[in-house]
Amino acid sequence: MPQICSRWIHAKYFHITIILIISGILYLLGNAGLAITDPVESNYALTAKEMLLNQNYFSPQIFNHYWYDKPIFYYVELIISYKLFGISNFGARFFSALLGVVNIGLLYSFVHQIRGKKTAVIAAILYATCAEFWIISKAVITDMTLVLFINITLMSFYIGYRKHMLHQKYATYYYIAYIGAALAVLTKGPIGFLLPGLIILIYLAVSHNLKELLYLKIPLGLLLLTFIGGSWYIYMYTMHGSDFINVFLGVHNWLRATVSEHPQFNVWYYYIIVTLIALFPWSFIISYKLYTQRKRLQKHNYITPFTILLGIWALTVLIFFTCMATKYTTYTFPALAPMTILIAILCKPHYRFIRKAAILTVMLYGILTYTVAMPLMNHASSVITSQYILNTISDNAMIISACHDYRVSTTYYSNHTIYKLEATRDDSINPMSLSWDAKKIMPLAYANELPSNTAIYLLTDSDQFPNSLDKSEWTCIESNAEGNIYKHNK
Repeated sequence: MPQICSRWIHAKYFHITIILIISGILYLLGNAGLAITDPVESNYALTAKEMLLNQNYFSPQIFNHYWYDKPIFYYVELIISYKLFGISNFGARFFSALLGVVNIGLLYSFVHQIRGKKTAVIAAILYATCAEFWIISKAVITDMTLVLFINITLMSFYIGYRKHMLHQKYATYYYIAYIGAALAVLTKGPIGFLLPGLIILIYLAVSHNLKELLYLKIPLGLLLLTFIGGSWYIYMYTMHGSDFINVFLGVHNWLRATVSEHPQFNVWYYYIIVTLIALFPWSFIISYKLYTQRKRLQKHNYITPFTILLGIWALTVLIFFTCMATKYTTYTFPALAPMTILIAILCKPHYRFIRKAAILTVMLYGILTYTVAMPLMNHASSVITSQYILNTISDNAMIISACHDYRVSTTYYSNHTIYKLEATRDDSINPMSLSWDAKKIMPLAYANELPSNTAIYLLTDSDQFPNSLDKSEWTCIESNAEGNIYKHNK
C-alpha cells in the first residue's frame, strides 16, 4: 500500500488533480447564498429565466422584449444550469465555477507541454488563486466562458505553430483555434476572433515569420468560423433585421469602443490599477520576490519564443482595452493567463513558498465568501424586498420603482414585472437607436398615467419619495434595509 500511495503522489496528474478539486470546492463554496446582484448579473439571470419560461432558446429576451446585449452561448449555459439545478443562485453561478476549473486544467496542459510539469503546476496554482479569477469564477457574467475560448484559440495556435516549426503534424491545432474563436464570437461578439487574431498577427510579425499566414488554413478556418460563429448572427438578422444590427453591433460593440459609458473611469492608468488588484496576492508577493532575487534573474535569459508570445498576449490585451473608450474591470481578464504563466516561469525556484502562500489564499477566500461577499452581494441585490412581494402582493398588482438605481433583481426574484417610474412620457427615447437608450429596455410607468382600476405598489429608497407623486395618496406598508414599499390609497 505505501508503494502504491507513493507512485500516485508522484504520478503525472496527481498535483493538478488536487489543484482542480480544491479549486472546484472553492469556486462552488457558498454560491447558493450569493445573491444575484445589480446592475450586471441580474440582466443575465433574468434573460435566461425568461427564455427558459418562454421556451425561447435562440433570441435573448428580457421584460418580454428582445434583448441584443450579448450573443447566445452564455444564455444557453444558464438555461442548461437552470434545468439541472433550478432557477437559483447556485444554478446561475454553476457554469462560471465549472469553466473556471476547466480553464485551470487547460492552462496546466498547455504549460506542461511547453515548459514541463513543475512550471505547469506553479502556473495552475497562480491562475487558480488570483483574486480576479476567484471573483469571476463565482460571477454571473460571460467572462469565464469567453476567456476559456480565447485561451483555447491562442494555446492551440501556439502548439500548432510550434509543431509546424518542428516539422510535425500541426493542422488539427489550427482548426481547433478557429473553433475556439468561433465559440468566443458566440459568447461575446466580434472581439472573440479580432483580439486573438491581432495577438497572433503581432506575434508572427515580431517573430519575422509572417509567411506562416500561408499555413494557417485560413480558407477552411474562416469557413468554420462563419459556420459555427456566424450561424446565430445570420438567424438573428433574418428574424430581427436592422434592430439587431443597430443595437448589438452598433451600441454594444461600436458605441462602447468609441463613447465612454462611464467617463470617470476613462483614464490611461485604469488597467494598471485593475491588473495589480486582479493578480492579488501575487502582484505584491512576487514583486518582492523578484526584487530580492534580481541579481540571480539577470544571469538567466528568459526571452524565448514562448515568453515572447506570452508578453505580446498580455500587452496586446491591456493596450487594446486601454484604447477603448468604455472601461470595465473584467475586460482585461484574458491577460491573466499569460501573466500568471510568465510569473510561474520566473518564480520556478520558489515553488514551496508559492504553495504555502496559495494554501493561505484559499483559506482567505473561503472566509471572505461568507464574511464579505455574501453581505456585499445581498446589499447589491433586492432579496428582502423581492421576498416580501412574492409572499404578500398579488400577481395582478402593478409594482413601480422610484429608486435611484432601478434593480432588475427585483423582477428576477419576485416573479413580478417591476416598472420604472418616470415623471412624464418621453417619446424621444428609442431602445433600438444607436445610443445608450438601448439599455433602457425595462418597462416604464408614468406618474401622470397610472391606472385607476389596479392595485399599485411603489418601491422607494429609504427616506425618499418621488416629487412626481403626491405622498398623501400613498401608505407605507413595509420598510427594510433595501428601502420602503408603499401602497396607493384608492
